Parts: sequence; C-alpha cells; structure tokens
Amino acid sequence: MPQRWRKLPTAVSHIFSGVDHILHAGDVGELWVLDELSQIAPVTAVHGNDETKTATRELPYQQLLTIAGRRILIWHSHYPDRIDEMAARKGDNFYNKLERSVQRGKRAGASIVIFGHWHIPLQYEKDGILVINPGAIASGGFAVKQAVQTVALLFLLENGRFHITHIDLAHPDDIYQPPTHFDTGFVANLAKYTETILSPELTAVQDQFFPQLYPLAPKILTDIWFRLAHECWEGERDMITSELLLTQIQQHTTLPDTKKQQITATLIQIINGRSTKKDPPE
Repeated sequence: MPQRWRKLPTAVSHIFSGVDHILHAGDVGELWVLDELSQIAPVTAVHGNDETKTATRELPYQQLLTIAGRRILIWHSHYPDRIDEMAARKGDNFYNKLERSVQRGKRAGASIVIFGHWHIPLQYEKDGILVINPGAIASGGFAVKQAVQTVALLFLLENGRFHITHIDLAHPDDIYQPPTHFDTGFVANLAKYTETILSPELTAVQDQFFPQLYPLAPKILTDIWFRLAHECWEGERDMITSELLLTQIQQHTTLPDTKKQQITATLIQIINGRSTKKDPPE
C-alpha cells in the first residue's frame, strides 16, 4: 500500500480485532501501513521484494520471536539477489520450494515459519516444522489482481498444539479452506489466486507494450495505469482495454499533443502486430 490498496481494507480490522500480535511477512509498501496495524495489536514485520526504499531499509529480512513458548520465524522468502530470484521462479515443484522455508526454520531453531511472497494461502508441515502462508490481500503484479484476498489467524494452544484459520476478506466471518494441492505444482496453485486485469488483446502483447510505452512518458503513464488498475482491483471495472488506455492518454491534460500522438501510434502498432521492436534477421 498505497500502490495496490489506497487504504487498509476495513475487513482487516474486523478480522484482527482481539488478536494478541500481528505478523506481517513482507510487501508492506509504506510504513504507515504498520502504524495502522499497530492500532489493532503489536506488529512484527519484515520487508519483501516489492517495497518502498524506506521499508526495505527499515525492516529486516527476517525476524525470529517467541510467542506462547513457540519459536517463530517470519520472512518473505524472496531472494535478495534478483538473478537468484528469477532462477528460483523457473521450477514448478511445490515441495522443493517449500523445503527452503523448512530448512530456514531448522537453522533458526523455529517450529513455525510464516512467509509471504507467493500470494498463495497454505499450511505445510514437515520434520516438525509448520510452514504457513497467509495468502495476500493484494496482487503480486501491476497487470493482475488477487482473485481471493486472504489473511490467516494462528492460534497457539496448550501442550504445543495449534490451529490455523484462513479467512477470505470478502467473507470475513467465514472460514476459508484453501484449495491448495501441492502435487499439481506451483503454477497451477498460483493460477487459483491470480487473474489478469488486461483485455485479451493487451494480454497477447503485454511483454511488448509495457517496455515500449513506459519510456515515452514514465510518470504520466504510471499515473494513468495505476488509476485504471485500482478501478479493477476495487471492482469498479472488469479489465483494462486498449480503447480505454488510448482514451485516457488522449484526455490527459498535461501530456503534450506530440507525445500523445507518439504513444498512441506506438500502442496501435504493437496491437496490430507491427511492433516497433525490430525482428531478428532470419
């Protein structure tokens, strides 16, 4: 927040009312988010891979704490190095990906590991290590939306017992049962929680139009895009179409006419299959 959510959803305050502690596993955004959460209960947080510079600097990569006699590790689980992160995304074996958090917990002497990053609500247990992902309330990208916005409640009971409840923000008074099946792979499970906000024609060329349009007017195009994206994320419209994008560009009051013409021509060329990017020689 505020890039994905303009303000904290009211359902979050309702769900967390009465909890003893709030654990935030990264992608905080701006630090005022933690200030608001701290009005509900004490907060422990780490930084993620999609943060403001201030949040990345001020929040640690991981936190280790003891609550009710249980040693808990919190981390986002991203790789600090971008090359390592992109390499890790290539695999689809869910168990291999979960193993990283299991091993992280073992090294820290933790019996519970809470992580973020994936935007997939789940719980997994191996070798006495409980791994929890609460899911997410916002999308993991600027061209998609979080199909099911979730948080989780962890109840630490007597004699080392525990109970986890996942909750969908759309139905805050009900228990959400994540349809997570590890055997089907990571991509298949991620698809259950990710929906595009692009029309089919923009989806077909999104790898081209983002890198080609953005440099033409970075700040203005970013403002236009996120205004439209927020309307999709907040349920005010279903998707962003090329017609809508072109209209917003043409109606922008501070964008020079020459720049409007350049951006419009570039977008039309991309959509019509005549990308400004040169094809490699045959």
